[in-house]
Amino acid sequence: MKRVRRKISFGPITVMIIIGVAVSILSFILQKIGFQSTVTDPETLETTVITVRNIFSTEGLRYILGNSISNFRALEPLAVIVVSLIAVTILEVSGLFHSVLKGFHGVRPWMITFLTLLVSIASGILGDYSYALLFPFVAIVYKYLNRDPKLGIMTVFIGLTLGSGAGFLYSYQDVVLGTMAETASLDVLSTYQFGHWSMIFMEIAAAIILTVAGTFLIEKHLSKKIKRTEEKEWIHSPKAVKITMVIFILLMLVLIFSIIPGLPLSGGLLASEGNSYMERVFGENSPFREGFLVFFMGITLICGYVYGKISRNIKSSKEYNQAISLTFQNTGFIFAGLFFFSIMFSILEWTNIGDVVSLKLINLAGQSQMSGIFLIGFIMLLEILITIIYPVTTHNWTLASPVLIPLLIRANISPSFGLMIFKAADSIGKCFTPFYVFFIVMLGFLYKYDTQDEDIQLFGTMKKMIPVTLWLSVIWIVLVVGWNLLGLQIGLNTAPTL
Repeated sequence: MKRVRRKISFGPITVMIIIGVAVSILSFILQKIGFQSTVTDPETLETTVITVRNIFSTEGLRYILGNSISNFRALEPLAVIVVSLIAVTILEVSGLFHSVLKGFHGVRPWMITFLTLLVSIASGILGDYSYALLFPFVAIVYKYLNRDPKLGIMTVFIGLTLGSGAGFLYSYQDVVLGTMAETASLDVLSTYQFGHWSMIFMEIAAAIILTVAGTFLIEKHLSKKIKRTEEKEWIHSPKAVKITMVIFILLMLVLIFSIIPGLPLSGGLLASEGNSYMERVFGENSPFREGFLVFFMGITLICGYVYGKISRNIKSSKEYNQAISLTFQNTGFIFAGLFFFSIMFSILEWTNIGDVVSLKLINLAGQSQMSGIFLIGFIMLLEILITIIYPVTTHNWTLASPVLIPLLIRANISPSFGLMIFKAADSIGKCFTPFYVFFIVMLGFLYKYDTQDEDIQLFGTMKKMIPVTLWLSVIWIVLVVGWNLLGLQIGLNTAPTL
């Protein structure tokens, strides 16, 4: 008889433990052989040697055992996820979601995918907050439009991640990265100044192309593989919708007024200082950056309560409080997954493996004698690998810009286009790494909205999305290379070459 082999599968938490152990063993081996590299400070241009540290040392063990809880608490997505889940739960239990989306039931599936991708790419201006906000919201939208919420969650991840290098407005992160590019170019091209709109044409083109191509690919490769869920009925009240919409508009006007500068009593949530408007809105010292979450939750709590009471979906304050308690139903994996992720990532971070390997690859690029599209393609490939190893955008550009910007300038490529190359590669790399925190958050939401008891795996989910992410990655690379060949303006008064 032919023996049937049983397929061995590991859950995401088990895989993270295995990866953490593998990185730990690797740190022991690399430390013993003296694996190291050098890094150049982008401001002082001083060179420092970075070595791999052994996690099995006394210092390493003390760090992991003594900082596991604090590293978990420090994960920024935690607070945003809690706020977002509370908001979504109230809007769902009150029936407001059902009423607002009732008129969209006739919308074609591809249009839902298109709008989801478009909104995801556009909302990237909010930074990392956009993941935790959109995952639960889009899941509920898909649920009420009779599509599987898991498809919506994966569509959001693809749109936000692969679309993070695209967009319709410049973001605060663009300002930070652009400032680094300007600093790195000083010794080679002292006349270069980063403009906030210097990449906008290419970013908009990328956003449109990725949305259209992504819609086709997701409908072809993902939607057919996922089962749909049934819709639950709620009481619909046109009167409640009208009253709630008036309240919502008024609250949104208050929020908008708080970030408008120059008017009497306006701009209360703007930072007092900043070189650009985006810095005043999304900068580290901006009250809006943190206050937005509180205001956002307040709007949803008020609107959900008003609609629920008028429509009788919520009959008492007791039901309202019970609805809030439903917030964390089926969310165990989100928090458990993030806890084990924080340990796995902290091991990678403390050992310096990510930094040393990244610097080796960056220095390899710096020694390249290539030019033109060959240099662009080579740098993109290296940056994708760097992001897979350590997917922290600002950190990676801090390491790469002092080497890559002068290299590209000498090859007649403008620093702004060099930054665009990095952003595209960074977007691609984050889709293929287990070290990206929002990939783990996505898995948590897939577990939350899984009603068919599917075997959701870390690499299995990545593999399921590969037909989409791989083709969109190719499109990104072709777009970058093609833009350079055509010599089109990438932004206001900015060309890909000098």
